[in-house]
Amino acid sequence: MDTEVKPMVKQVRAERTRQALIAAAAEEFDRQGYAGTSLSAVHRACGVTMGALTFHFHAKADLATAVCREAEDLTRRALACLTPAESLPPVAEFTFVVARLLEEEVTVRAAARLAREQAVTPCWQTVWRSALRELVAPTRRMAAGGGEALADRLELLAVYLTAGAEAALRAGRPGRDVQTELVRLWALVLVPGPLPGMDRRPAAVTPRPEPSRTP
Repeated sequence: MDTEVKPMVKQVRAERTRQALIAAAAEEFDRQGYAGTSLSAVHRACGVTMGALTFHFHAKADLATAVCREAEDLTRRALACLTPAESLPPVAEFTFVVARLLEEEVTVRAAARLAREQAVTPCWQTVWRSALRELVAPTRRMAAGGGEALADRLELLAVYLTAGAEAALRAGRPGRDVQTELVRLWALVLVPGPLPGMDRRPAAVTPRPEPSRTP
């Protein structure tokens, strides 16, 4: 019996060490970026030896890849509950979910930074961009009502708001404030008709008079 249990115990212990290393690496990548993170900093933060680290991850790039995969799995699960619909709220909810992930999950913040620094292939961004395209797909199919153009604008708006939320959180804004700001910004889009004091039509551009030239 002991001969069967011991390998299982070792396997469980090894997996715990691996997960602890990923968590420690995510903290370092989030704070220091890829270039500023060293393997020695990760193994010290995790409380294991360098040998234990290199047993699981041979190079820093392997650690970065593992962190990003954790972030991708978290993001897929969080966005799986969003249902495509011919309305704006699901797209708005998408930005709230991604902002919440960036606030609460260090692996997601680390993956976002690693992608922004181009230290890794931006797979995390690919995951949420794919989910976003699925959300706007029903709007894109509304060809008679200009659905293609509307879908493009909705997707672009969600991308910009997601990037803005990430920047605000990175700058130290509380997550609650960021969520409140997203609600207010989406409210501008959800308001039917022209906004108070604004005309939604593009303003006419008055050409500037050419300066007089003295012969």
